[in-house]
Amino acid sequence: YQKGAIFYQSHKVFYTTLLYIGTFGLSALMCKVNMQNRLVKLLLVIIPPVFLATFRYNIGYDYGSYIWAYNNAFDMTYESIFAEYEVGDPIAYYLITKIATVFNSDRAYLMLLAILSLIPGVSYILREWDDMDTQPMIIFIYMFSPFIFSFSACKQGIALSILMFSLKYVYDRKPIKFALCVAMAFLFHSTAIVFLLVYFFLNNVGDLSTLKKVLIVVGCLFVIMNLQWILGNIMGGRYEAYAIDFVEGRNRSFWLYTCITFIFLLFRTKLVAIDKRNELLIMMMVVGTICQYLGFSNAFAKRIGEYFLMAQVFLIPQSIYLFTENTIRIVNILMIIYIVSIFLIVNPIASSGMGFVPYQFKFW
Repeated sequence: YQKGAIFYQSHKVFYTTLLYIGTFGLSALMCKVNMQNRLVKLLLVIIPPVFLATFRYNIGYDYGSYIWAYNNAFDMTYESIFAEYEVGDPIAYYLITKIATVFNSDRAYLMLLAILSLIPGVSYILREWDDMDTQPMIIFIYMFSPFIFSFSACKQGIALSILMFSLKYVYDRKPIKFALCVAMAFLFHSTAIVFLLVYFFLNNVGDLSTLKKVLIVVGCLFVIMNLQWILGNIMGGRYEAYAIDFVEGRNRSFWLYTCITFIFLLFRTKLVAIDKRNELLIMMMVVGTICQYLGFSNAFAKRIGEYFLMAQVFLIPQSIYLFTENTIRIVNILMIIYIVSIFLIVNPIASSGMGFVPYQFKFW
């Protein structure tokens, strides 16, 4: 019986993995469609993952709480949402949830959340990272990392997508537009406010000095060592529980991200020569990895690092330029294996049935 159960579980993992690879791979292939209309191309890229997100059932650890929130939204009014608002509340999410009740379908609600978590990030990738040698892999990794993260953390996933779009204004040195993006992300998840610091990573000419790198690392370590005090004194202490509650985890992601960040640092000079924007992205990986250390004591608090770890979406595909032209195809295959392996290691089969594996459908 035990061998049969293991065989059944392994088959579910295999077919779920194929489903994810096929869906996200299709989105990556859509990037290569030669089309002048950017809106149509954007739609072609996001349709496969939107379908996956819309018809999922019990996928994502917070799936149940989002469906519960949607069902309760029928008893809410727009007036009550604004009247009860306090700084830090995800009011944009509340409004979206209320708007979704018009469709009277939790599938339509999940579709709306998926679209919001895709459009900002994907539009930024299609517009700003248009190298056809790397763009498809950037899309593939985006789907397998930030997007699938939104299956569980929908609010934070939308915020992350908006913050990815805001990187354009960090590089272009447009502080007002950047601040507006962060403010919009803040209305979905208040932790997005930490991303304001990213703007100051670079100076006015887009460089990152050694002194500033040291200050950033020291600042991150200070935050980790004083997390309880910081969270207990901002926004009325609403996030203090993240520092007080001891939610132990194996924190596999810390070791994985530490290894890949070390590789980026090792090849930093070459990566920056390939694209100057990589200087900021590598620093973001350092910050995100340091944040992952929180996972040894609190598996929830480390999620703030996801905002910075999105840098891997752009850095990993560019590794093809670290090798010879004849090995690009092999490197791409190895990248796919690496991304899928990390996904399965960080997201094992959940005994509650609410993990990302195995995938379950619900069409109505």
